[in-house]
Amino acid sequence: MVKSTDRRPAIPPKTANQLLSQLEGDDTKIFEIDRSNLVLQLRTLRRTINDGAEEIDMVALESVFVKSVSRALTRASGKLYLVAGDLDALLDLIERAHAPKSSGRTNSKRKPRIGRKAPD
Repeated sequence: MVKSTDRRPAIPPKTANQLLSQLEGDDTKIFEIDRSNLVLQLRTLRRTINDGAEEIDMVALESVFVKSVSRALTRASGKLYLVAGDLDALLDLIERAHAPKSSGRTNSKRKPRIGRKAPD
């Protein structure tokens, strides 16, 4: 038998405000899930780019192609290493990020838009 860890009531909320009040307590959990998923995706992307740059660099060093193509491959691999470095910096920022104090949601109603007047 599986034990439920969800503390929300089984009865679905009837209004949007009831739903928002239930989700507000979960903001930190949702943030952590999103952050960990993004960290995983960035690590995978960075690793793939580094591996690709390394492969391109090795082909360029083997001189399989003419010198002009080998130089182009070396330049391309250098650019890929730079992209991987940028992803690494972004990854560091995301790993150190914390959930915002407020959810950013407001319960106030939006002001009506002022549209253009219809031609007479």
